[in-house]
Amino acid sequence: MVKKETLNSDKLIVTSIGNKFSKALLMAVAGGLLFVVFITDVIRRSVDLDIGWILLLRDIVILIAFLIFYVLVESIWKREQAPAKKLGFALVLTLVIGITSVLLFFISPSGFEIKNLNLIPLGFDSIVWSNVYGIVLSITMLIVLLVLRDIIFSKRRRGTKRNFIILLILIIASSLLTLIYRPMESGSEMTVLFIVTVIAMLMNSFRVSWIVYLSKREKILNIIFGFLLFCIFIGFDIITAKEGTIVGSSILFYSAPLHSFVLNVSLFATIYFGMTFISTLFHLPTAEAFDRKLSEVSSLHNLSRLVTQVFDFNELVDSVTTMTLEVCEAKSAWLEIVQEQKTGNIPKRGTFILDENSVVMTVALKNISLEEVQTVASSGGKIIRKQILDGRKPIVIDSIKEDKRTQHLVGMDNKISSLAIVPLLSHENVIGILYATKDVEFGFDKDDVDVISAFADHAAIAIENSRLIEKSIERERLMREMMLAQEMQKKLLPQQVPQFPQLEIEALSTPAFEVGGDYYDFVLLNDNQLGVLVGDVSGKGVSAAFYMAEMKGIFQSLSKIYREPKDLLIQAQRTLIGTIDRKSFISVIYAIIDLETGEMKVARAGHCPMLFASNHHASYVQPTGLGLGMGSCEIFEKTITQENVRMAKGDIAVFYTDGVTEARPEDGSEFGYDKLKDVVKFCAGKSATEIRDSIIMAVDNHMNHASPEDDLTIVVLKWNK
Repeated sequence: MVKKETLNSDKLIVTSIGNKFSKALLMAVAGGLLFVVFITDVIRRSVDLDIGWILLLRDIVILIAFLIFYVLVESIWKREQAPAKKLGFALVLTLVIGITSVLLFFISPSGFEIKNLNLIPLGFDSIVWSNVYGIVLSITMLIVLLVLRDIIFSKRRRGTKRNFIILLILIIASSLLTLIYRPMESGSEMTVLFIVTVIAMLMNSFRVSWIVYLSKREKILNIIFGFLLFCIFIGFDIITAKEGTIVGSSILFYSAPLHSFVLNVSLFATIYFGMTFISTLFHLPTAEAFDRKLSEVSSLHNLSRLVTQVFDFNELVDSVTTMTLEVCEAKSAWLEIVQEQKTGNIPKRGTFILDENSVVMTVALKNISLEEVQTVASSGGKIIRKQILDGRKPIVIDSIKEDKRTQHLVGMDNKISSLAIVPLLSHENVIGILYATKDVEFGFDKDDVDVISAFADHAAIAIENSRLIEKSIERERLMREMMLAQEMQKKLLPQQVPQFPQLEIEALSTPAFEVGGDYYDFVLLNDNQLGVLVGDVSGKGVSAAFYMAEMKGIFQSLSKIYREPKDLLIQAQRTLIGTIDRKSFISVIYAIIDLETGEMKVARAGHCPMLFASNHHASYVQPTGLGLGMGSCEIFEKTITQENVRMAKGDIAVFYTDGVTEARPEDGSEFGYDKLKDVVKFCAGKSATEIRDSIIMAVDNHMNHASPEDDLTIVVLKWNK
């Protein structure tokens, strides 16, 4: 990969060197041709070589040299610059060349004489100056023509390029037509072609639509540049005339085709820059309005970007008020947001109570203090706000002095003379109010209100997006916390069930939501006794999960002390009664199994009865007892009982929560105790794992595979001894 990049870099370097070499070679060839022309002129001055084919060959060599110059200039020409910058470039270039041309009058070369309609140099200095001015002015006009082309092609239309090409063909034809005449000679064909060329110049000079898109500052500069260029090219038109000026005679002697080219381009530039000056002058009164529209479009674009990219609420509302100031040239602006009133909260500064459910809060200020905003909002300001909230339409107060609602603002040091208030609407509800003020009466026209309203619409979308994103971020944060809580709750449950040769154990717990209130656990009390507990906290979700975690701690600590299920539950009641919420309770079933004899002691605190299956007969073991946290400790102790069963080979004990028996499909009946009994009886010969899975599948089929609405927990014990 590195080798490939190195090769590509080497290729670019070689290509760059090759381009520079080819340009240098072309420059050398063009320079050599022009030097040959100069030597020819010197020889002509010394020896009479007035031979027609030699002069024609000389003109062809000059044209080839300038064609090479055109290729070189075009290869380095930059077209992406704005028309105003092109004008500035043309002004600097022509100003330098114009000043240099004027200096020729002070040098006073020998000049030329006319003989047989030909120009004869009176000295070698005239030959030198004719070559210098012929080359410099021709290249200058070539560059000017490229500048004019780029300006005309700016904001082009369908026929723009065609019209310019026609003009270019006519200019070239006029130049080539001079080859059949002597320098001081002219014909009717040249006159007709010149008239047609001028018409083409006028057609192209009306391509000034780019002026409309200039800012006020650019139009002022355009007027200055256009006027100066117009004056400079009038000067060029005068000094390059056929006779009467040393510059014109020098170029005409050097090359009649180039002289024609210089004259035509100079005349075209004069017409175009004159048209530019006049057109810009007429567009200047509308420049301010155009700048404002441009500012509106730019501001709306920026606001649209804010809608999708800016999620910080403070940055958003600050940008809205700032853009409002800029786009309608307001003196001050502020933004109020309608929010829900939280019970018990003390209103902050800049907050105005609307009713018992909502308030209006000032969230952004520009060029106005919070105290002044409160002054505006007082007295008649309350009426205005109510009209905005009820009518959901903009309100414009042209004069605060004459409007009854704002007469209390007259004494505000003339800071506010007119006021515009626009609602921020979302789904036909007012979520905010945007204010703008000016220090002149009747300061807001219809365009101002339309723009502020457009701003308000975008701002409403942006604010709603910001709120939704904040809620989404908060929801995502809560979801992450809930997932973390779910992982933590899973770790509270046994990571693996105990393994005994005489007893198969399988368990499963599935919360209805991210976290749940079901709980099961095992504890080995000694080598021969195993404690099994299944619990269900009333309710669902986070609160149930907290009580479940508390129940685990109580069970793990008390099970080592109390070896009777009844005693453990009585002590658990005493522990929980002071901490659990009165509206909540925990149902629990706790059993202790003797792993040697199979004897099982069972106590129940308001929980679902244990299902016991033996010899294809199933029944429910349901000792009495209230749920933990219900009633007083005395009542709990009086009502709780304990039962004993003995497990033989193949006997099954199923502990579960009400998520199994109370599973109900939409518009259906509960799964119920009978169905659970039937499933266990049918699977009596199967393993504990198969019994557990059969119960789960039966419940799922009963629910028509819908998501459960309650937590579901199952613990299956099967005695194999």
